[in-house]
Amino acid sequence: MGSINEDISVMVIGAGSGGRLIAQGLRKTGIPCTVFEQDENLDQRSRDWDFGIYWAQTPLESCLPADVRERIINAQVDNIMPSDDASFPMFNGATGEVLNVVPTPNYLRLRRREFARVMGRGIDIRYNKRLASIDTTSGPGVTATFEDGTQHTATVLVGAEGAHSPTREYLLGPVEGKLLDSPFVNSMLVSTLPADRARDLLNQHHRICALYHPNGTFMWMGVHDANGKQDPGEIEFVFMCGWKHEGPLDFLSDSKTIIRDIKRRAQPFAQPFRAIAEGIDENRKAWSNYLPYWPTRSWDDSPARGKVTLAGDAAHPMTPHRGQGLNNAILDCDQFVKQVEAMPERTAAALHDAVKRYEAEMVPRGNEAALSNLENSHMVHDFDRLMRSPLVRSGVRQSVEEQQNAAAAAAAADGGKAEMVDVSASGGEVRSVVGEMLKT
Repeated sequence: MGSINEDISVMVIGAGSGGRLIAQGLRKTGIPCTVFEQDENLDQRSRDWDFGIYWAQTPLESCLPADVRERIINAQVDNIMPSDDASFPMFNGATGEVLNVVPTPNYLRLRRREFARVMGRGIDIRYNKRLASIDTTSGPGVTATFEDGTQHTATVLVGAEGAHSPTREYLLGPVEGKLLDSPFVNSMLVSTLPADRARDLLNQHHRICALYHPNGTFMWMGVHDANGKQDPGEIEFVFMCGWKHEGPLDFLSDSKTIIRDIKRRAQPFAQPFRAIAEGIDENRKAWSNYLPYWPTRSWDDSPARGKVTLAGDAAHPMTPHRGQGLNNAILDCDQFVKQVEAMPERTAAALHDAVKRYEAEMVPRGNEAALSNLENSHMVHDFDRLMRSPLVRSGVRQSVEEQQNAAAAAAAADGGKAEMVDVSASGGEVRSVVGEMLKT
């Protein structure tokens, strides 16, 4: 940054993974950032799950302060270190045959809540703050008003409040910013298993089993928390069951009904997977919903452009079957921080320009990711098309360079509305960050 300095700051709406990533990246740059979260605390919501970092290890490392980076390994679902030969199997659900082994070199498998806990280190998070309105016209910055009547003003506001983002609606309006429902239902829960069935699942793979049935049902069984647990019966597993559906979900009215529906849908599956599903604890909390998505589009016509932007699931909510959501949120953070670091001077105008450059890369990338993930979800639930799926052909490994090339091509096709600073000089190959994480 240049020698001109003004009092600039950023506020982030939403303390999920995307919001905390942006805040940590800004912490590294020294720009003040405050995060506002509508929940009372991190543990308010009982729903938890896990996710993988497949191709975004390098940008994750580059945009985080060292004291956070070295602790991420503690949020893994188990104590298995990333390795070059990591992979997971895809099964034919009807026969138990292995369809493909998907390479996931050096990937991290993280518990969502524990990852958020690590990412909260050293940042200012203010809870019980539900956004009521945004004002970009009454002053040089942007002011957020919360439902409790308090206000906060900053140079830039980043909406990172997840798929149901009021900031997205503010930028694009209720029609263009509306979250869309895919035709796919997903039921999920976290549960222990009887010890013998837990062993059966771990014998298939030590972390993940992805199951595709010719009848269109998709099931995911994987370790959620094995840390410090010697008895297989104490290990927590995450279960997901998906299918294509039309109409209301009234028949899935409560957790017990959802779990029994999962067990019913598992009946056509081969052993040991059918028996594993039958071992799910029916007293656990479960959820079921249509999977949402939104193909990212620009808000170039918004008078708030430059002052208000989006990141994470607020910017590009997508179906989960390629495991791309968190990886794109990480790339958002990396791109945002690098554009901030490239500012010629530390002024409000320079920060607004940095936001526009960030959007020039993020918007086409988010659009492509949301649409390609939706297409992949169609293939996951259509067995005849499955073998043409990118998940089968190329797995979930994808370099940052490939992501940026796709985004640049899309931006060029759209007329190249904003000049981007080249932030790809560090390279895009997937590599392990274990060495840095273990430097304590």
